[in-house]
Amino acid sequence: MKIAESNDNSEKLLSKLLFNQVAFQLPQQVQEEATIAQILTYRSPIYKQLLYYSFCILTCGIGYLFARWNLSLKLALLYSQCIDIEKATHLVITSLENEKELIKIGLKKMQINKSEKQSKSFEYRLYTYFYEDECFKAIETPFQTLTHEEIINNYSKGVESPEEIASQYGYNNTTIPDKSTGKILIDEILTPFYLFQIFSVCLWSIEEYYEYAIVIFLTSIISILVQLRETKQNFAKLRQMTSQDSVENVFRGQNDIVIENKQIIVNKTINNNKQKLSSKAIVPGDLIEVRDDWTVPCDCILLNGSCIINESMLTGESIPIIKNPIQFNKFIYQPNEDSKSITLFAGTKCLEARHPEKGQIPVLALAVQTGFSTIKGQLVRSILYPKPTTFSFYKDSLSFIAVLAMMSLVGFSLTIKDQIDELKEDNTTIFQMIINSLDLITITVPPALPTCLSIGVSFALARLSKKSIYCISPNKVNVAGKITIMCFDKTGTLTEDGLDLYGVRSIGYNHKKSKICFQDLIIDVNELPTPNVQFSMNLTGQNVYGQTKLQPTQLILEIMASCHGLAKVNGQLIGDPLEVKMFEATNFELDDLHNEVFKDNDRIQILKRFDFSSTLQRMSVIVQRNDKLRVHVKGSPEKLRELCHPTTVPRSFHKILEHYSKMGFRVLACGSKVIDSECNRDKAECNLTFLGFLIMQNKLKPVTRSIIQTLQDAMIRTIMVTGDNVLTAISVARQCNLVQPNQRIFLGDIAEEKLDGKNHITWKDFDMNDKVLNPENLSPELDIKDDSGDEFETPELFGQQEQQYEQQMEIVIEENEKVANSQHYENSKSMNLKKSKYQSYKEQEEQLKAENLDHLIDDQDPWKTDQPFVVAISGKAFQLLLNQIDTNPKARRLFGLMLEKAQIFARMKPEQKAQLITHLQKISKKALCGMCGDGANDCGALKAADVGISLSDAEASIAAPFTSKIQNISCVVKLLREGRASLVTSFQCFKYMALYSMIQFGTVTLLYFTLSNMSSLEYFYIDLFIIIPLAGTMGQTKAYKKLTQFQPGSNLISFPVLLSVIGQTLIQIGFQTFVYFYMKNQSWYRSGVDIHKDIGDVDDHLEMEICYENTILFLYANFQYVFQCVAFSIGKPFRREFYTNIYFTLWIILAMLFNSYIFLIEKSGFQDIFMLMFEYESTKNADLNTEIDRQWMYWLYGIMIINLITTIIFEKYIVPFTTRFYRGKKRKLLKRYKYSQNPYLNDQLQQK
Repeated sequence: MKIAESNDNSEKLLSKLLFNQVAFQLPQQVQEEATIAQILTYRSPIYKQLLYYSFCILTCGIGYLFARWNLSLKLALLYSQCIDIEKATHLVITSLENEKELIKIGLKKMQINKSEKQSKSFEYRLYTYFYEDECFKAIETPFQTLTHEEIINNYSKGVESPEEIASQYGYNNTTIPDKSTGKILIDEILTPFYLFQIFSVCLWSIEEYYEYAIVIFLTSIISILVQLRETKQNFAKLRQMTSQDSVENVFRGQNDIVIENKQIIVNKTINNNKQKLSSKAIVPGDLIEVRDDWTVPCDCILLNGSCIINESMLTGESIPIIKNPIQFNKFIYQPNEDSKSITLFAGTKCLEARHPEKGQIPVLALAVQTGFSTIKGQLVRSILYPKPTTFSFYKDSLSFIAVLAMMSLVGFSLTIKDQIDELKEDNTTIFQMIINSLDLITITVPPALPTCLSIGVSFALARLSKKSIYCISPNKVNVAGKITIMCFDKTGTLTEDGLDLYGVRSIGYNHKKSKICFQDLIIDVNELPTPNVQFSMNLTGQNVYGQTKLQPTQLILEIMASCHGLAKVNGQLIGDPLEVKMFEATNFELDDLHNEVFKDNDRIQILKRFDFSSTLQRMSVIVQRNDKLRVHVKGSPEKLRELCHPTTVPRSFHKILEHYSKMGFRVLACGSKVIDSECNRDKAECNLTFLGFLIMQNKLKPVTRSIIQTLQDAMIRTIMVTGDNVLTAISVARQCNLVQPNQRIFLGDIAEEKLDGKNHITWKDFDMNDKVLNPENLSPELDIKDDSGDEFETPELFGQQEQQYEQQMEIVIEENEKVANSQHYENSKSMNLKKSKYQSYKEQEEQLKAENLDHLIDDQDPWKTDQPFVVAISGKAFQLLLNQIDTNPKARRLFGLMLEKAQIFARMKPEQKAQLITHLQKISKKALCGMCGDGANDCGALKAADVGISLSDAEASIAAPFTSKIQNISCVVKLLREGRASLVTSFQCFKYMALYSMIQFGTVTLLYFTLSNMSSLEYFYIDLFIIIPLAGTMGQTKAYKKLTQFQPGSNLISFPVLLSVIGQTLIQIGFQTFVYFYMKNQSWYRSGVDIHKDIGDVDDHLEMEICYENTILFLYANFQYVFQCVAFSIGKPFRREFYTNIYFTLWIILAMLFNSYIFLIEKSGFQDIFMLMFEYESTKNADLNTEIDRQWMYWLYGIMIINLITTIIFEKYIVPFTTRFYRGKKRKLLKRYKYSQNPYLNDQLQQK
């Protein structure tokens, strides 16, 4: 075995701009989170090391901290660019998300052909690269470049030199290196937040605010310990999930395995050479025994026998599947595509291993990927390196905090003159001035801010968990509040998992019309003719059914009984639900150990099975019955039609197929032929006789229609993304009202005939093929009229029994509508589409304007759903456009238009689903895309989406931030409502914390004019008994009952938020300033400086806190903290009214009553606790004897009421009115310079 060489699909990326950029080659199946965009080489000269460490020491470690937080600064201080790779010591690797990481270059020693080779190497996100031929190449096994035949010939006997292989690829170890408690603590403590906490505690200790400092210190310690505990627990869970150390039976260098007649023959003597090894000792190329109830230790290829595997850990599909041995052919090994049926993936469970001589000959599997190169390793990688959050709220919050910090300098500069004057009189010191300036920073950036911001998310998560919706990524809750596009898988998500056999539609010969035609629908399979009935059909002088002269219905029954991949485990049939239903309908029994099915004395022997292939869109079997060999094939109708003899296919093939597909059925075609002897797949699956259709019924889940309607009413674009065929996808879309009844559907698919030798896409009306879309702009070339009332008449094609059944289906649909809020649905269904959607949005917007709530919604127009048509597209057409978007301007524009108009994506492969999500996210600033699915095909899309919701209980939900235990899409509406409420709460809390800081900033700044400050107990009271309880309980306000048509804003740096925060700051500080000077003009007022000069303790900053200024501003500001919280308490349209939050309302009332009590009651007893000054008696100067006038306090209380009213009026009326005016002007300006947000509609191509 050798290191994988470069291949045509790999790219060597070389820079033309940076001289220190190095070439690299990515792994073949590299994950997006591990994709490298650029590698730069650096070295660390001695002189730079000396300068760097000197700088860190001289700055008391501050330089180190900034270099730790900023890689660019660290590179500038410690490293130099290096063009010679041999002299380079470090690499700077840039990811696709533009994340940069500094990695040290190491040396890797490898043994190749018994000689040692050494080269530079590095590890990046669990991939290892080595330097060769002036390029860093990923180390990967060669299997994915080999054919099945080459793998069997070269690797089916195991490895002879495991140490040599291990030196290249490593052993099978997926254990994540443990992270010590000390390192976790250092990483936690050396973050800006906790360092700021430490700085604040030290500062307050210097100021002798011991009580407050101790409380904040203990809070920080508890927070660190909780974070440490959670980190350790999560790390332990991840290590437990990833590590595996089991005892395996391994066979190395075997001569007991031979290849004869393109078959792997395992001799019984192989058991004599069995080795028991730890699973961590396995290397690629090892042969491992497959056992019952066995966890697969690495990715393997099954060599012999068969096994039943539960892949729920990997895919989320709880249905076990059968794995068959590798076949001797020239197919390239593709484990994620056609070779999936022969691959055992790491971490999956083998329920049962099967072999005709089980117990004597072991079932063997070939290890092809080990360690983090396995599928399980990819799951681990996706957890360790998640996609970075680009949500604007989090970025804006950091900018906002920086602005608040700058405000402290502004405040200090206002008081600097007065403090200098007092410094000259020796009433203060330079040290105290510095302490005061630093103290303002801790006021403007409150230490509790990060905790308070997470409160809304925490309460939303708690409410979601009560609704059986669980989250592993809390930051995604707020993102859910901005979702504007929601994509759904079909099977198991919109529709039920199980399928029912609706009936069989076989072909027959119409003697009157002398042609092949479809027979009447057979709903009861028991009515299919028995094998004893003779039947003859002669076409062009030949009996196309062979010598058996069986009717097509008899052969269809045989296909239903034998053409499947079912197995029995503990007496239960397992496999594809469709095949289970199909087989159960035949009343045959399965004996999978002997590969036969039987019913009474009728036995069908399954000689060979060609498993279903997504590329071939079919499966087939070779069976023997009554000494006759036949090939049976079932699969996609479109594909079977190509494989069947044209004379056996009725002219009404497409009519019948479209009819059932429109009704929401899943249709499979059947074909067969007689053969003389066993043959390969290519020879078996050709020149078939078409037999008819198997029609499977796929029912909608009861809530699907109502939830889709709710989302559409909320102006959320709904899209179906499915691997099923286009016809079925369209029919289900119509059933669930994803497509409105009066909307035409235009299908984009690859044209049957090529244009200038190239494939191209046609856009035809699904119902009327004569109508097409203009490919330049995807607009109809003919006028579209509403023909939703037209019916599909098929009096000659469909029997009376079936027409009666269709009428019954309509009744069933009506009953389902009643369950799913039928009155609402029928009313909206009958409304004109434009009026019911866009006009309704405008009406609701006007209602919000009347209530002065329109400033709370996002300033973007909703998705336009008023077009009389929608677009559906097939996976092949999607891929054709996708391949051309970087080279063909017309294809790029067409791709952009398709993304805006398409609502149905069918026949989509798993990777195409993920690609679709990625491109949908780019078409607009408002395009935050969600994905809801339940199966293996959805994992990539769930991970790519801004918000992924998995309906699976298994570990596949690792790929999705949300998991719903309720297996329907009702979770989507619940999540979006909670997400919007959480986002609004985060905004409200942030604004409140900003105003709390500004109010306190104003208070302290005014006190600095008199060399005073607030006392430790006052800070303690404000933070622990006003701010934290109010900020904590405001998040308990529940989400609004209805999912409205509007999106909440997500930008902190936006006009309404800035206007509100700045305006309220000016109001509160303005009133404080007025109160301050109003107080100074009173006859009873005496300056704190004069009082403490009289006492003789003016140099004691703690005693200076006891003064009239402190008393009045403290008592007054306490009210501002409370009613400012009320002003920011947002209710509809995203949350319920604040008074429905009992705890929040009670605390508001209690805080106002308590503040009023200590404000108005002279002898309340709390004046002494807070050390408030209401009177002063001097022993030296009688002129200083004074007492606060109680009548003036009542006037001050009235000023507070005016302050409250002003605050409410500004927030309720001034902010909405000004925002409305600003947005109107902004929209008029943008109309002059209108441009498309969709990058695919630009003329310039993106360069790779």
